[in-house]
Amino acid sequence: MENNTKKKADCRSLAKAIALLSVTLLLANLNHQARAYAGSPQGKIKHVVVIIMQNASFDHLFGTFPGVNGIHSGGQGFSQKDAAGRTVTPFLLKNAAPPDLPHVRQNMLQVWDNGKMDKYARYNGAISMGYYDSTIPGMAVLWTWARQYALADNFFPSVMGDAPSNQLYLIAADDDNNPFSLQPVFGPCNSQSKVKIPYSFPHVGDQLARKGLTWAWYQESLHQCGSGYKPQENPFQYFIDTHNSSNVRDFSTFAGDLNAGRLPSLALIQPGPLHSMHPGGVPISMATTWLDGFIRKIQASPVWASTAIIVIWDSSGGWWDHVSPPQADGQGYGPRVPMMVISPFAKRGYVSHVQMDDISVLRFVQEAFGLAPLNARNQLGNDLSDMFSF
Repeated sequence: MENNTKKKADCRSLAKAIALLSVTLLLANLNHQARAYAGSPQGKIKHVVVIIMQNASFDHLFGTFPGVNGIHSGGQGFSQKDAAGRTVTPFLLKNAAPPDLPHVRQNMLQVWDNGKMDKYARYNGAISMGYYDSTIPGMAVLWTWARQYALADNFFPSVMGDAPSNQLYLIAADDDNNPFSLQPVFGPCNSQSKVKIPYSFPHVGDQLARKGLTWAWYQESLHQCGSGYKPQENPFQYFIDTHNSSNVRDFSTFAGDLNAGRLPSLALIQPGPLHSMHPGGVPISMATTWLDGFIRKIQASPVWASTAIIVIWDSSGGWWDHVSPPQADGQGYGPRVPMMVISPFAKRGYVSHVQMDDISVLRFVQEAFGLAPLNARNQLGNDLSDMFSF
């Protein structure tokens, strides 16, 4: 009798515990949904402006920035041997107009060295271990924006390679399984080293157009062969439906669109070699001054209150970074690069440590405008929500 009574009491206690757990889980789920809804960019962000800078690793530009996972003696590849056997460690680079470094996929695989990050000095030279801080002309401007708004220190190119792969992942989460620096079938300015067929898989421009929303790709010196235009940097030149589209515009038209209230829902900005920070003998101050002025123009416009500016770098450009990039698939990620969010909704003075990649930017655009994922790869990884406070 006593055993039966005890069993009944135990059953009642268990039932109460299960009921309490169910309520707790339900409330937790509701709270999670409420937080997710409250944190959504949809309805708050009307314009996303993505600026695509070029060829700089995170450690190269922000390795000594306060609060980041930056340069330290225990980092991967901190001490390396150059081709002559000399020991090289990270150093403050005083040359503010550095040369271009080897940075196509084959080069990156060499210096990556299966995650050891220790062959930069050997293959790319000692200069590849150099970094900047805010004392270098032009860098104070960049660091000021990072201090005022949100900086990510765990952001990776989606592919271990150079243009066009990461630009393609930014707009389509797909590079047709071709992580090499081949040029589009369509001209102008393309070389003989081209992809086999033009692309027809879906991209974010298609999604926006179907929903009646606007988009544009703005590129400096668009289609001006020999004047700084690089077709592999324009992902829309690879697609049948956009290679000659009116959505692809010379950057000179951006100011008119902004001032006339025609800024698209999504504006992707590709500065030319003088302004993209691409190494090659051009002072970095030219790029940071241009970037500073461009951001300030948007801040001074009526659209600023509902705009998110996202600044990314398309690849590490052959500069050393100590963080071994996770390998999400057979193509990447590539070595870490900087990413900044500048917006009235950006967390202020914030460093995000959440792992992200180029597709995280695409996901933010899709979340802001109520668009579905394009493919399975589009659904992997984190979005940019850690950078914002809505």
